[in-house]
Amino acid sequence: DGGGEVKTTTAEERADAEALKQGTASSVAEGECESSTLDDFESVDISPSGTFKYVLIEAQDPQGNTKHLVRGYRDSEYHVYAARPTVEKLRDMGMSARVLGGGRLKHAPQQKTLHLWGKSHSFGREDKSVTQSVCQEFYPGYKVTWENGGY
Repeated sequence: DGGGEVKTTTAEERADAEALKQGTASSVAEGECESSTLDDFESVDISPSGTFKYVLIEAQDPQGNTKHLVRGYRDSEYHVYAARPTVEKLRDMGMSARVLGGGRLKHAPQQKTLHLWGKSHSFGREDKSVTQSVCQEFYPGYKVTWENGGY
């Protein structure tokens, strides 16, 4: 679990998040890569266990198809660092992305549960029912729950 002092944000994290937001708001780049598709991206990529920050990303290909992606890693101190690798890869492949929000996630694989709560100070609170749906489809044998309360 994430015991100890709760870190909310720093000046560096806010600057990184703002840069990511600005980049994700841009349209699909010219010279898009024809061979890449949204199917190249797993809908869920999270740490195998533990409690950590996560984000919900809406990715869009040049044809206008969209896909929701959940990203969360134990070593991501802030939400922006959970989002950035996927957002940058999407951009490099000629797609666009928008971080819809995030929160915290507890992944307990032995109990086959995922629990979502809270919000991202930089990206806000996403529609947790969307995140739940994406996670439930990816982990069909799991019980996926959520709440809006808490940090």
